[in-house]
Amino acid sequence: MLKLEEPKLEKIKLGFYPYTYVRTVVMRSLLFRRDDYIKMLKMSFSEIAKFLQESHYRKEINEFGTSYSGVDLLELALNRNLAGSFKKLMRVSSYELGLLVKEYAKRKDIEDIKTILRGKFTHANEKDILNSLTAAGTLSYDFLVSLLKKDSIEEVLKTIRMADFAMFENGLKELKEKNTLAGIENALDQYYYAHLLMFSGTLPKEGALFKNFLLKEIEVLNLLTLLRLKKANFDPKSIKYFLILTGYKKKDSKFNALISTKDLEDLSKRMSKTEYKDIFEKGMEEFTKNRSLIMLETRLYKHLLRQSILLLHQHMLSVDVILGYMFAKDIEIRNLRIIIKGKQLGLSEQFIESQLVYE
Repeated sequence: MLKLEEPKLEKIKLGFYPYTYVRTVVMRSLLFRRDDYIKMLKMSFSEIAKFLQESHYRKEINEFGTSYSGVDLLELALNRNLAGSFKKLMRVSSYELGLLVKEYAKRKDIEDIKTILRGKFTHANEKDILNSLTAAGTLSYDFLVSLLKKDSIEEVLKTIRMADFAMFENGLKELKEKNTLAGIENALDQYYYAHLLMFSGTLPKEGALFKNFLLKEIEVLNLLTLLRLKKANFDPKSIKYFLILTGYKKKDSKFNALISTKDLEDLSKRMSKTEYKDIFEKGMEEFTKNRSLIMLETRLYKHLLRQSILLLHQHMLSVDVILGYMFAKDIEIRNLRIIIKGKQLGLSEQFIESQLVYE
């Protein structure tokens, strides 16, 4: 597990914030439901654009409609709407609650940094990279633009300063020797989750459900990593390098045991005695047919979404409803991107729907 050299954090005192909770519930009510996605699947690309323009994405589509069109317009509108939603939560939160929201939102910082690194790595068009940035975390859009202007990937990593530059040494070595960003991206993920776990330790009992959700998210992400690397025939030592460890012996030992499984079939058998039994059984049936992990991965995401729904509905007037909304909003953006890209590529309704995650 990544060790963070940070001072011991003081316990955070969370109070009762009805105004923030009610505002969050209202924002949650605007999110698309299953019926909305089914409608969009039957629409043409232009009809989807109009549907979104008449929804809670109206402001962003109208704002950028004079300068952009088609996929570029919708992609930009989605990113700006996500940023606006998260920034709004930060504005309506108290100082203590705002700390929690910002810590969770740092995942968007990590995603934006990865987008910049990948853009530089592939020498992508600067405009395309900029349109892909969400700026929905704690880093400003202007700062992200400044990162894009850096001469090299190494300079970007030196500038972000959210983590010790030394943690990227192995990743930079891999970049030079193997021409891959995998090590650098893994270091960013390890940093984010290690930092968030450390932060969760400062929360009072009101934040317990969030900590449990975070551990569940790490569990699902590790399963996704295991699936992909097992399919690619990575050796156990390499797989362990990419897993996110929690520092909890019982949880981490389970994954250390799964690393040693021979292949995907063996991994699926091990999961037959867990809550993921049905997910793996049906997912492996699909994998046997077409060698695709899409169904299995989507079912794991849906399982995680159900956990976020628990945050929303079990404790309606607590910090959990805010974090549940942020996760659900992230899922909505993901779904819309899948639909938009699928329509652009002319993919079938059935295939696009198979990749969507909704309640």
